[in-house]
Amino acid sequence: MLAMLISTAFVLASLERLLPNPAPMIRLGLGNIMTLVAFVVLGVRGGVWVTGGRVALVSLVWGGLFSPTAVLSVAGGVSSLIVMVPMMKMGGRFSLYGISLAGAYAHVLGQLTVASLVYVGSTGLFHLLPILGTAALATGLFNAAMAGMLVKRYAAVSNQ
Repeated sequence: MLAMLISTAFVLASLERLLPNPAPMIRLGLGNIMTLVAFVVLGVRGGVWVTGGRVALVSLVWGGLFSPTAVLSVAGGVSSLIVMVPMMKMGGRFSLYGISLAGAYAHVLGQLTVASLVYVGSTGLFHLLPILGTAALATGLFNAAMAGMLVKRYAAVSNQ
């Protein structure tokens, strides 16, 4: 199950690269759908593995291990996990939507922080936070809705 979720996350992230961006620097984060599914189906450890596996595969295939793409992907993935893992461990206090929204916003903050510190050398990129943060919230809602549908399908199939 874990391998299937990681590979599906990689395929979704790869397909997303073929789609036109809705705006510069904005991605849908479709691979994160599988992280959310893993959190529900496999638990926190599974969600962490799916994020790590997706980030590693995307970095190796699409950008190179230490490329800016890889560094920013790791920054976003780690930032989102720093927020989502404790939320998941709070025993159902947060819905999949809340976890997805928090993770998406943290992803943007992590990437902006690393891009500012490592590549730009100033905090000037943070003026993009209202735009990128709003986009993250929209994609977080979409990803949570998709993950919720997949979790329901999984539950229906596994209960048969």
